[in-house]
Amino acid sequence: MNWNLAEFRLLGIDVKVHWSFVLVLAFGAFLYGSGPAGWLVGSLYGVLSMLLLFASVTLHEYGHALMARRFGVGTRSILLLPIGGVANLERIPEKPSQEIAVVTAGPVINVIITIVLIPVALLLNSGNLAQVLSLNAVGANIQSPSLLNLVVFVLSTNLLLALFNLLPAFPLDGGRLLRALLAYIMSYTQATRTAVLIGRLLAVLMAIYGIFSGAISLLLIAFFVYVGGSAELEAVSSRAVLRQYKAGRALTPGATTLYTSERVERVVDLLMRSYQTDFPVRDLSGHFVGVLTRPRLINALRESGPETRVVDVMQPASDIPVCSPETDLATVWERMGQSASRVIAVADHGQVLGIITTDDISEVFQVMSAAMAGTEHRPQPPAETSNDSPETRRYV
Repeated sequence: MNWNLAEFRLLGIDVKVHWSFVLVLAFGAFLYGSGPAGWLVGSLYGVLSMLLLFASVTLHEYGHALMARRFGVGTRSILLLPIGGVANLERIPEKPSQEIAVVTAGPVINVIITIVLIPVALLLNSGNLAQVLSLNAVGANIQSPSLLNLVVFVLSTNLLLALFNLLPAFPLDGGRLLRALLAYIMSYTQATRTAVLIGRLLAVLMAIYGIFSGAISLLLIAFFVYVGGSAELEAVSSRAVLRQYKAGRALTPGATTLYTSERVERVVDLLMRSYQTDFPVRDLSGHFVGVLTRPRLINALRESGPETRVVDVMQPASDIPVCSPETDLATVWERMGQSASRVIAVADHGQVLGIITTDDISEVFQVMSAAMAGTEHRPQPPAETSNDSPETRRYV
């Protein structure tokens, strides 16, 4: 469920708190309420502790987002979940140096919070550093409401957040950091594949340890890491495939064009006789003025009927991103995501040649992936009969 408990905007970035965050607050209230402070005071203290913990998580995600902004990468939103935060960046910088900067910015924020709070904790504890940094002391006093215990809790959790996120496994920051470092000596896709393999091995080790130690939380983390690594590899592999195909080649030959004066009812007939679902729209002089997308068509039929004019329900050209015929489909996909548009116009020297939809890109990807898989299994000619290098043959 995509319901949000709360939403706010800070520094130009939307922050969304998922409804399941209530479970975290309830857990904090139960954990601390069962302690020596009693249910009322303990529950309130537990809720406050969880809020401060996730304030640290939010700052961690802002570290990623603001560093990404320095490289021209926007952040659609930050989502807070019981398992942590997610900064929804428009894209991941593929220059290793930029990705390293973006990845490390989050844990650095947690380290800075830790460093800032250490003097505060020492001041509140009469300079006893050993007690402040002792895990046993933190565990023994965690349920006892006091300013010192609260500061030590936030200090220790920020340190743990930094260390945990640097584990070399996707989707944690450490997995992305490892991939960026490997990208200096191998291709980005191969670096991702290697980092994912290392992360999976780490996940298996965590799962084994969790089974024998009874730490159920480690099993959940191991599952999270394993699935996250698979998703990252799939995303990077998809971009690698799409980079080999140009936008001009993805245009549908003979695609039907609509005109502003036409009625929606004609589009219904076209849908019945073809596979085309999104239609470029031109005025009577032939200028591109917009696109009638499938969602807009369905909404028009539902709200105003088949007599509605195309010009009244189309998506105007000013809202549609534009690319050149030489733009690769990976970049096209990113631009469509950045503009939240299911279509993009392909223009050459100011003249719109046609449109590409998300369905078109999906179809191209499926066909190219199948073709590449077939090429990998196809017997290669003997080396002595070919003038091509092995690298050339591999990528044909």
